[in-house]
Amino acid sequence: MVSVDAKKAVKLYFYTMSVERVVERVKKSVDDTPYNINAIITAFSQLLTAITAKELIDRKVDLKPKNKIVWLDSFTDLKNGSFNLVFKSAKYFQSRPVRDTDTMESRGVLKHPKDGDEELTHICIRFREDSDRFVVACEFNYYGIVTEDIKKYLNLQFQCLQESTGDSYVYSISFEMMPSADFLTELTKMKKISILRLTMDIDDIAQGDFQRFAGRDELCPTVEVYLRKKRRKGKNISQKMIEEVYGDTGSTKKIKKISVEGANESGCLKIDSIMV
Repeated sequence: MVSVDAKKAVKLYFYTMSVERVVERVKKSVDDTPYNINAIITAFSQLLTAITAKELIDRKVDLKPKNKIVWLDSFTDLKNGSFNLVFKSAKYFQSRPVRDTDTMESRGVLKHPKDGDEELTHICIRFREDSDRFVVACEFNYYGIVTEDIKKYLNLQFQCLQESTGDSYVYSISFEMMPSADFLTELTKMKKISILRLTMDIDDIAQGDFQRFAGRDELCPTVEVYLRKKRRKGKNISQKMIEEVYGDTGSTKKIKKISVEGANESGCLKIDSIMV
C-alpha cells in the first residue's frame, strides 16, 4: 500500500512488523512461555532506549555491500506500542570529479571516499490492538534506507543487547509489505497487456562485469527486467500469471516491484505495484 503527502510529495509505504521471541540459541531449550505482546512492546522500547544511549560511533552499522552506514538518530515512545523513529544514513565511496559549470574548469575530487551524504528516513510504528499486530509507515527516500536495512540494523542491535545483558531471549524483527488492492483492481480493467516489468535487486542479476568495466559506484540498487508477449501468441500477457508474480513481491522477496503496460477502454495505460 502506498500513500503520498500532497504538500511534500513524500511517498509512504506500509508494512506489517512482526517481533518474534525465541529462547537463546546456545541453551537449546524450548520456550513454553505464553506469547505476551506487552512483553514484546516493552522489549522493543528498551531496545530503542539502549541504542540511543550509545555514543554515535557505537550505534552505527556498516551496510558494506551498499557502501552505506545507518544509525538510529532518535525515537519517540508514544506508549501502547506506538513509536516514531528517525534513522540517518550516509553512503560513501561516491567521490567523483567536480567541474565548475561556468568556467568549465576541473576542480578535481573534492569529497573523500569515506565522506557520506547524510539522509533521513522516518518510520512510524503503530500497534493495532484489534489485529494484534504492528503497522509500519515507512518514508520512501531514494538515497536513504529501506525496511530490509532497518530489519538488519534492529536485529543486530537486539543481538548486541542480549549479549550484554545475558537475557535468555532473542528477539527477531521482520517486515512484510502490505498488498495494494488498488493494483489488482486496476489490473482487472486492463483489456490488453503487452509488457510486464519486474524490478529486482541488482545483486540478483549478473551485472558485476559491467559495473567493473564502467567504473561506476553510483548504479541504482535495482534493475528492471522486461517480459513481452510473443508475436501471434494471443493479445495479452495472462492476468493470472501477473497475479502470481505479484504474490511473489515483498520486502523479503527478490521481486521488489512489478508494473504492466497495455490498454483499457480509455487508451494506453501503465499501472505499478508498490516499491520496497
